[in-house]
Amino acid sequence: MILLNDLYSIVNRESTTGSVKATLFINTSHKIFDGHFPGLPVVPGVCMVQMVRELLEVSENKEFRIETADNIKFLSVIDPRQHEKVSASIDYTQSDTVYTINATLFADQLIFLKLRATLRTV
Repeated sequence: MILLNDLYSIVNRESTTGSVKATLFINTSHKIFDGHFPGLPVVPGVCMVQMVRELLEVSENKEFRIETADNIKFLSVIDPRQHEKVSASIDYTQSDTVYTINATLFADQLIFLKLRATLRTV
C-alpha cells in the first residue's frame, strides 16, 4: 500500500461478492498538498486511481496491478478542505486472476472519478 494510512484512511468498508463500498478520510495535512497546488489543494488524479486499487486490494486481500484502464473520467477535483470524507464504490467481476471493475469516488451527488479498468493479481 502506497497511499493507505498516509494520504487517506478507510473509515468504514462493506464488501460483498462483486462489490465494495467504503468511506475514505483524506489527510488534509499531507505533504502532497504543498505542491499540488499551494493554496488550492487538490488530490491528484493518479492518487484517486491508486486509492481505488488499494481499496480493492484490502477488500480482496490480494495485490493487483492495473492492466488496462478502458475509461477514466475525472469529473470534479477533490479539494480536501471541502471534502475530507469521500465515498467509494467498486463493482467487479472476477475471472481467475483478472478483475474487471467499475469504480466511482464521490461525495453526496458530486462525482470525482469514474473508472472502468481491468486489474490482474500479482
